[in-house]
Amino acid sequence: MIGSRKATIMLILLIILIFTAFALYLKTIIKIRREKDTASGDTVDINRSSIFYKLSNAVIGLVVITLIASSFISIFAIKRVHSSTERISAGFAHSAADLSEEAMIADLEDQVGDQLGEKMAYVNESINSYMNDACYLQSFMNDIYKYSDRFDPVHVPDISMDMAGKMSLYKLLANKDVIYEGKVKDEAELIANIVKIFKPIKEANPEYVDLYVGTETGVLISYDDFAEIAADNEGDDRYYEYRQRDWYRLAKNNGEITFISRYVDQFIKGSVTSCAIPFFDGNGDFVGCIGIDIHTDDLYRAVVNSNVSDNMEAYIVTPDGRILACKDMTDDDPEGSFEGIDELISNLSGVGEDETVLYTVEEPEGTCYIGASYIKHTNWIFVVKAPKEAFTKAASDIRLEIGNSVETVSKNFDEASGQVVNKCLIIFAVILLLTAVVVTIQSFSLIDPIRRLESDVQKFSNGDLSHRTKVDTKDEIGDLARTFNRMASSIQQHMENIKRVTVKEERIAAELSMAKSIQTSLLPSVFPAFPDRHDFDVYASMNTAKEVGGDFYDFFLIDEDHLAMVMADVSGKGVPASLYMAVTKTLIKTHTYVEDSPEKVFSYVNAKLCENNQNDMFITAWLGILDLKTGMVKACNAGHEYPAIMLPHEAFSLMKDKHTLPLGSMEDIQFKQYEFMLSPGSKLFLYTDGVTEATNREEKLFGTDRMTEALNKIRDKAPEEILSFMKKSVDEFVGDAPQFDDFTMLCLQFNGKKPQEGEES
Repeated sequence: MIGSRKATIMLILLIILIFTAFALYLKTIIKIRREKDTASGDTVDINRSSIFYKLSNAVIGLVVITLIASSFISIFAIKRVHSSTERISAGFAHSAADLSEEAMIADLEDQVGDQLGEKMAYVNESINSYMNDACYLQSFMNDIYKYSDRFDPVHVPDISMDMAGKMSLYKLLANKDVIYEGKVKDEAELIANIVKIFKPIKEANPEYVDLYVGTETGVLISYDDFAEIAADNEGDDRYYEYRQRDWYRLAKNNGEITFISRYVDQFIKGSVTSCAIPFFDGNGDFVGCIGIDIHTDDLYRAVVNSNVSDNMEAYIVTPDGRILACKDMTDDDPEGSFEGIDELISNLSGVGEDETVLYTVEEPEGTCYIGASYIKHTNWIFVVKAPKEAFTKAASDIRLEIGNSVETVSKNFDEASGQVVNKCLIIFAVILLLTAVVVTIQSFSLIDPIRRLESDVQKFSNGDLSHRTKVDTKDEIGDLARTFNRMASSIQQHMENIKRVTVKEERIAAELSMAKSIQTSLLPSVFPAFPDRHDFDVYASMNTAKEVGGDFYDFFLIDEDHLAMVMADVSGKGVPASLYMAVTKTLIKTHTYVEDSPEKVFSYVNAKLCENNQNDMFITAWLGILDLKTGMVKACNAGHEYPAIMLPHEAFSLMKDKHTLPLGSMEDIQFKQYEFMLSPGSKLFLYTDGVTEATNREEKLFGTDRMTEALNKIRDKAPEEILSFMKKSVDEFVGDAPQFDDFTMLCLQFNGKKPQEGEES
């Protein structure tokens, strides 16, 4: 121990001598550099004394002793702690990781099995429910044929637009060769008694899109609320050759309940699955088939989305590998193929409907566990896929053991650190006392010029830009003072330049403000716009992303009974877009007074915009002309957003209208005009993409779903309140995130004309 202390003291003395020699060497280097600077022509005072040199002689020795002593003691203690910590932590980490991985793999296998069991119970319950309804309908239809004398004829109307939006019973013929008279008519009016069962089944099962029955004679009787879709078709499209459809053909050939996989319905009901069953007459002969269309939301996505672990994926696939549904799949998603379908079918070979299989596959991302089972009464397969790595990364056992290790390390470190601190405190106290005395004496020779320089800087910072310091000492403080004077001159010159630039920017800002005022004046901005009219109410607003923007709206009376409405969005921003907007708005408005057809108005405006469109600008636009007597709207959409419409006693929804290319994008565009009806009490909401594409800090879009949700919260309010609430909803969603697109909205409420005295309502 005594020998160790002597060695330590000798080491400290040696290091002190080394640093003293270093200080003398540094002084020599400084003198040599000054002599070189003088020889090179630089103005340098050789007698100039550096602040660093003044302090180094007094402080460097004491500071070096402090650093050496503290470092020596600290390194010795840290090495002890480090060796013990490394040994303990390594042992705990390895044992905890092995134990955790084994436990998590066992838990993963249990979770896959549990997910399969839970989901199979759910889907089998749904399938059984659909089968029970189908069998009940089959039994009733068999009784209709067997005891036909007990049933009265039920009139079955043709499709008409009067059925739009409400549950209706109507008929469709397979083709033009089917004549609806005689036996065909008698049979149709007999089987129409099935509506007595259709109604309660549809009310009890909202997931059913529609129910229908088709016979070999070529008559289809349907009960749904999509009648207007078929009624709106013309010519041959109003005939429906259902006997060639999969639901009828397969159910007839199989002679039993048949499920048809996901497909898009001909009458635009969306993505559906069909459950079909044949029925027979009193002699047991085949007569026709009964069908039920079911939303895939309820039969597919509800199964694969609900209660599925975040780290797992669920699928419903067919034996040929087609994916009917997967996690978070939507109707708009294209169907894909399930990778590894051959291996899946191989593992399921010889497995019954109530049994499951569990196996592993190797993928580029690592090992995955696959659990699968056939769905009863179908040829579909339910699959659960879980990556092994997602479940074995962390475990509570590792956290517990690592925590114990950290606690042990902390205790050891605290003990060693305490010893170091106790030894250092005594040394630091003596050294710091000596250092304070020496530094205090030296400070008196330095503090005076620093205070004077501080006073000069304070005057300059208070606004006296012409003030300069007179400090001129022969050290770094003098250098700093001279640098300050040069900096002050530069700042003074810079401030004068800023004043000139500010005047110029203020002039530009004033001109942009005037441009925005002119742009605003081009749009209707006085509300109520038509205070003497009570058959409609309209309100609009526009918020630009810059001083001026490219969005615009317009509404005006063409005559006493026709109101024109425009919503448009010019490509680009700023002044060019606002100029293009003004030209386009004028063209649309002036030509709408000439033509009563939005299609012709857009054709004319497009031709004018394309004549000299050197900047390749274009504009999306929607134009509608409302007949205030009838409520009929003639409209045309040139690449603009879908309008939102609310009919009386219904909710707002997007109207997926016909789109064409934007105005000015190319010559000779064939614009498509369409019509729709507004009943009294209806509302129409028009907007630009600045509403749906408003983005928050998480870079999420406001979107059409949030827009329609917000509209439906206040659908009974006046247009002005609706637009105010919409802006508030978007602002709350966006928060303080910057926006880069214009934000324009228009809302129309159609009240209809009230009958005058003596007129019939």
